[in-house]
Amino acid sequence: MQLPGFVDRYFKKREGLQKYEESIASFLSDSEISVEESDKLAEIQKEFGLSVDDVKGIHKSSVAKTFTSMGSDKRITEEEKKSLEKLLQHFDLSKTDIAFNQDSFNKYYILGLIDKGILPTIDNAKEQVNIVLKEGEVFHWAIVATLLKRKKVTTRINYGGLTGSVRIMKGVSYRVGSIGVQSVSKEIMDREDAGIFYVTNQRIGYLGYRKQFSFPFKKIGSLELRPDGLHIFKDGKEAPYILELKDYEVALASISFLLNKE
Repeated sequence: MQLPGFVDRYFKKREGLQKYEESIASFLSDSEISVEESDKLAEIQKEFGLSVDDVKGIHKSSVAKTFTSMGSDKRITEEEKKSLEKLLQHFDLSKTDIAFNQDSFNKYYILGLIDKGILPTIDNAKEQVNIVLKEGEVFHWAIVATLLKRKKVTTRINYGGLTGSVRIMKGVSYRVGSIGVQSVSKEIMDREDAGIFYVTNQRIGYLGYRKQFSFPFKKIGSLELRPDGLHIFKDGKEAPYILELKDYEVALASISFLLNKE
């Protein structure tokens, strides 16, 4: 029995989409698409009568998977960056088509460069950090930060044994028992200020609404990343500066790179 034409076209199209998707997945295993591979995709599209709209979704999901694969090691190399740009151009896609995250891309790309001994500069950092740069000074990283401070708070707790009252006469009673008061102190992290933490080739610093600090690398006693934030110990200062950052990895990698150069 011969199937109606529209049913036959439906199954043919479904077969074509599956073959197209499997082929593009295989071709993009190296994060690139060659002229020969592009021609083969065009042949499949023509053979099964697939329209531009039919394959657009496959292009989006396939390039998105490729981008995710590139960042799986939390590093994006210059070669991977160029490959992604070529794929977007080849398939006429925008970054929004592939769920592109600019923050993650910047982070992984910079970490990839640092791994290769290259610490990039940020040309537009002065738009975020309004400080006067010294001669030969350039920005390497800037990120939103919260300045924290340890604070001791005291809580009063009422406690006591059994209490009651004894009626002496109408409208008059006498309370018996005891009630005590105990004070309990504990230390908390208090948000003291909000601003920007930055790293230049000469110093690290914080610029907030009410507070600010900066000092050269040689003044860094130690850096410790703890569960409650980044603790920066400056030589000659007993209490550390404590910062909560949106992300710590690039800042610490940049500082480590610069410290090892000195």
